[in-house]
Amino acid sequence: MPISRRLFVAGALSAPVLLRFGVLPAAAKAPVPTSQVLPVQQIKVGDAIVTAVSDGYLDLDISLLSNIEADEAERLLEQAFQDAPPVTTGVNAYVVHLPEQTVLIDTGGAGAFPQMGKLQDRLEAAGIAPADIDAVLLTHLHPDHVGGLVLDGKLAFPNATVHVHTAEFDFWTSIENRDAAPESARGFFDTARSAMEAAGDKVRTFDAAGEVVPGIAARELFGHTPGHCGYMIGEGEDGLLVWGDLVHAAAIQFPRPGVGIAFDGDPATAIATRQALFEEVAANRTRIAGMHLAFPSVGHVVKGSGDAAYAFRPSEWQYDLG
Repeated sequence: MPISRRLFVAGALSAPVLLRFGVLPAAAKAPVPTSQVLPVQQIKVGDAIVTAVSDGYLDLDISLLSNIEADEAERLLEQAFQDAPPVTTGVNAYVVHLPEQTVLIDTGGAGAFPQMGKLQDRLEAAGIAPADIDAVLLTHLHPDHVGGLVLDGKLAFPNATVHVHTAEFDFWTSIENRDAAPESARGFFDTARSAMEAAGDKVRTFDAAGEVVPGIAARELFGHTPGHCGYMIGEGEDGLLVWGDLVHAAAIQFPRPGVGIAFDGDPATAIATRQALFEEVAANRTRIAGMHLAFPSVGHVVKGSGDAAYAFRPSEWQYDLG
């Protein structure tokens, strides 16, 4: 019910009465908080409800960035009211509640990094049981996206099919690719292959853009990895594009989309993909969500001002999901 002047005045007049009869609770000193509230947020997307869930975070050294000097990166961080490096970046996953099924996009990085692995506990605290997940869609097979698929040697989501692009599956499960990779990168291959082997016949690969499950379509956003994909839920301005790892350091890469990061397998293609998608979603007013944007990570890309190419505008809180 909209608040009218009459309702407002009536409510204000009742306050002295409540105070007189001692109805209002007595003031008490609250304990000092030591953690955030449960980092889970629901967003209405057409006929679906999308639940953003934080799995944790990563601290990135700016030496991982390319095509930018350290002092310029620090200036952009300061301009965005962020602390000096390292750059703290979120690690997010998304549950899509569709009319016929429940879908999880990415599984976080359990076991991969110490600040991650919170997804299972936070899903259950939000009332989403692992057995409720009917399908898992993977943007790619880096450890912070596939690490939570298998826990204690078993599938964390026992009733789910697992969907991944064929190019991604083939690259990361190849023994030849692993043996040819630098020693520092071989753990990425081992994590991906172990997860895919544990999923076994539940794995479903796809080799083109288009609908993966009813209501969700894959977008090929190659460059970060050979089969890196985003997932479009719904359509148009009412939809939501979960774009995976298009951005890692938001305060730097939105104004400077030509900045790469060491995790990109094909840096030139990753930069070209980011630049093209920024232009597209800004022009079309497409709502986006990213795995490495500050939680809850949902918003719009807009043309920047001054010398900034683009900027990110977080979506407002949705009070009513009906």
